[in-house]
Amino acid sequence: MKRRQFIATGAVCSAYFLSMSPERLFGAWKAKDFQQCTIEQAFMAALGTRMPVSSEKITIVAPPIAEDSSVVPVQVISSLKSEVLYLFAEKNVTPLVFKCTLQGNVLPWFSLNIKMKDSSTLYAVVKSDGIFFMTSVHVEIVAQAC
Repeated sequence: MKRRQFIATGAVCSAYFLSMSPERLFGAWKAKDFQQCTIEQAFMAALGTRMPVSSEKITIVAPPIAEDSSVVPVQVISSLKSEVLYLFAEKNVTPLVFKCTLQGNVLPWFSLNIKMKDSSTLYAVVKSDGIFFMTSVHVEIVAQAC
């Protein structure tokens, strides 16, 4: 009897999850943000501006020389209360590497490993009070990943 109850419960739960739209279940994928383009086009697509305001209140911690382009450790630290955080790699095929929407105005601190195509400039962009602020750092790649 417990097997029938388990199967019935599983069927009801499956029907519920299948009735949800994929955007609600897995998150919406915005293809325009992650398309093949230049860094200026990526800024326009994601931010709506070509060049955000430079700020000393955002810090990117990344190695100046990375041994392997497949795993480049990057930290983004901001003392600006932020709504959205972006990370761009200038010479990647799709420059937008990371986008995070934050709930409430918080002070972001993120650490992640990214893949870079070639030696290039990394841009961290933060949206605070409706204004985009950015900082940049150059990372030199010694060995490219396959």
